[in-house]
Amino acid sequence: MELQARRTRRERFRYRYNFAFGVANGALLQLGDTFIHPTLVLVVFVSQLTTSNVLVGLVPALSVGLWFLPQFLSAALVQGRRRQLPWAVWASVIRGAAVGVLGAATAAIGEGNPSLLVTVFILTYALYNLAAGFAFVPLVELSARVIPADRRGLFFSQRNFWGGVLAFLAGFLINRILADTGVPLSATFGTLFFASFAVLSLAAYTTATMSELPVRAPSRRPPALYWIRQVPELLGQAPLQRFLAYRALLATGTIADPFFVVYAQQVLGAPSAMAGLYLSTMAISRFASNIFWGRLVDRWGDRVALQTAALVRLLMPLLALALPPLLSWEAVSRVTPGGEVAIFYAYGLVFVAYGIALSGQTLANLTYALELAGPDARPAFVGLVNTTLGIVSFVPLLGGTLVDRFGFELLFLVALLIGLTSVLASGLLPQTRGTTGVSSFATLWRRSRAR
Repeated sequence: MELQARRTRRERFRYRYNFAFGVANGALLQLGDTFIHPTLVLVVFVSQLTTSNVLVGLVPALSVGLWFLPQFLSAALVQGRRRQLPWAVWASVIRGAAVGVLGAATAAIGEGNPSLLVTVFILTYALYNLAAGFAFVPLVELSARVIPADRRGLFFSQRNFWGGVLAFLAGFLINRILADTGVPLSATFGTLFFASFAVLSLAAYTTATMSELPVRAPSRRPPALYWIRQVPELLGQAPLQRFLAYRALLATGTIADPFFVVYAQQVLGAPSAMAGLYLSTMAISRFASNIFWGRLVDRWGDRVALQTAALVRLLMPLLALALPPLLSWEAVSRVTPGGEVAIFYAYGLVFVAYGIALSGQTLANLTYALELAGPDARPAFVGLVNTTLGIVSFVPLLGGTLVDRFGFELLFLVALLIGLTSVLASGLLPQTRGTTGVSSFATLWRRSRAR
């Protein structure tokens, strides 16, 4: 009895210990990412080093594409391993080290050799995202092992809550750092990169200090070719085809994402410091809308949430196109407080829509995929979706070409049309609640495997 009591106390202590360090890890990772946010910080950095909008479009392409692509390899390597912690720690260390090298290069090179600094940036940022994408799989598996199933909802909500708070506050700090136009690029962005490096290093430490008990009987790890062989059969399922088309269209709609803040600077004349304010605006709208999205999903399901998120995303290019001519109209400008700078703050509505849509997509995309596919199909299903998104995410490179040749307005119009198409595609998504869609898909999958 006494031995059982001691074991129970140890288990409670280990749970609380892992819970605290796991929440700190998630919050610190979000803070570290905020200091080098791809569409609000790094695009400003690159735009000050080059006039090529293709290179500006490369920033979010690296961020999303190289984050998704290594997850297939990561899953094949770590699935069923007795321990996940070493994989998560070393990937996190490489992730932080890449940003540290970028900070050192920025401080040393500065604006003296822009081409060299852009090259170093591309290499280090590519390594950062490859490591981050690889680390995601063992980190999720580690969390599943050390946090009981009935506490995981609270665990991940706490990670998101404190990460959102830190990201919101970091936006004001970024605004302060970028506000001093007399400070060279090597000092402003070097400071942001070193801040991210310090936070990510601390995040790696919190990962390393988590307590993982090795599994006694590791599950059998299917070879990577096993999942590849399932792809043709999965693509033959109509529900997956519709979901994959919707996600691909939604990802294609990000073609203009890196250029909203560049447009604010180069066309509207907003100072660089506004990027920090836009970042805080996006963070608080994303954080505050979580309650709305959670209730929407609970009441109406993931499909309605995906449709609503697609509609909200339409507001981004629509506002970018409508606000400048609207506020320059004499009848409106006469009654608008703030004078010429009013457009800078009104343009923040673009990033309000960005944060709200991102919150809904983050919540509903994964849960919808997990509900749509049965347990047998789930690994290959999620892997196929993520790989597709990793490829499609390079579409902002095309956005840079459109800006160079035709201007920002045409790019925003293209994004608007793609967004409308994704809204229409969301109407074809099968319902996953209260229908036989999920069981039918799972049954078809099992039958296809049995043949």
